[in-house]
Amino acid sequence: MSSDALADYVVFVRTGDRKRAGTDANIRVILHGNTGLKTEKIHLHHVLKNDFECGQVDEFDIQNQRDVGTVVKIELWRDNFGLGSRWYCDYVIVKKKGHETEFSFPIFRWIKADVHYMFRQNDTMLPQQDPMAEQRWKELKSKKKKYEVAQKFPNGPAQRVSDD
Repeated sequence: MSSDALADYVVFVRTGDRKRAGTDANIRVILHGNTGLKTEKIHLHHVLKNDFECGQVDEFDIQNQRDVGTVVKIELWRDNFGLGSRWYCDYVIVKKKGHETEFSFPIFRWIKADVHYMFRQNDTMLPQQDPMAEQRWKELKSKKKKYEVAQKFPNGPAQRVSDD
């Protein structure tokens, strides 16, 4: 496979079935292959269609992208566009047209604005074996800060330290 070979893909994205899980933000993805090649930034969008609504599966036909071989990871992010820009993604499935193999990427999390998340195919592993440990540590640090409490006056109740 030459580095200038092109392929067509189908990308399925399921937005979670949670309160305010849908988004009006712009969602983008980059497909990374086992050969070290990656696609250009792909804007997942349908004209005149309300994409990424709560509990909905959206299908995107992606044409004339670099053939990356076997898709082993994806880079996924959103911007902060629109009033309802929060987004909870359940999963992303990628299929290369003309092939039967599906590449599954379980997400099951809120996607923060302007944070590029990397997800490996079938993203399951022990934390000590995670090749993207830095991303994992950033998420844990953020959660720790979110749930930090302190006693703000003697014999008082514990209260959240920050109001993010």
